Amino acid sequence: MVQVLYQDLSNKDFNYYYIGIPRDWKGGKDDEVTVVVSDICVIIPQTISGATGELKVLRLLEAMMEGGVINAGDIQKAIEHIL
Repeated sequence: MVQVLYQDLSNKDFNYYYIGIPRDWKGGKDDEVTVVVSDICVIIPQTISGATGELKVLRLLEAMMEGGVINAGDIQKAIEHIL
């Protein structure tokens, strides 16, 4: 299930922005996550934190496609450029 949330970043303190994650997110059952922040922010539940990078990339791409951020053609072009 992909849920797209649009949020403003007004909930912040001196060092961090605070974003809401739905309470029904299945990764929330872990009570611990890894947050990777670069040009994008990726939140990884501990249940898949030890998984291969392949699984994480595929889940990220799937979620981005379902959320309408990218399309399959963009992914194909990116992979062609990498290869």
